[in-house]
Amino acid sequence: MLEPDYCEARLLEIGVGRRFWQSNPSAEDAHTFYVRVVKPLRRLQRRGVVEKLQEIIATDDRAPSAVEIIGQVNLVAGRKMPKQKGRG
Repeated sequence: MLEPDYCEARLLEIGVGRRFWQSNPSAEDAHTFYVRVVKPLRRLQRRGVVEKLQEIIATDDRAPSAVEIIGQVNLVAGRKMPKQKGRG
C-alpha cells in the first residue's frame, strides 16, 4: 500500500498561499501533526523549497504544536523533488 505523499500535499497548500499549520491539543493528534506536517516541511526546507521554518512548541510538550514558514518559498525547487516510494 502506498503511503500518502505529505510533501506533495504541503507543496499544494504552499502553492495556494498557506504559511501556517497548527495541531489539535490531543497527544494522538500531536504525533499525526508531526508526521503529516512537521517532517514534510523539514524535508522541503532541506530541499530548498522553504527558506526557514519557525516551530512553535507548547509549554507542556516537546513536539511542535504549530509551524510557520518565514522567509522565501521556491516552488520551482519543489517540482524537482523525487517521488517517495510506498512501503509494501
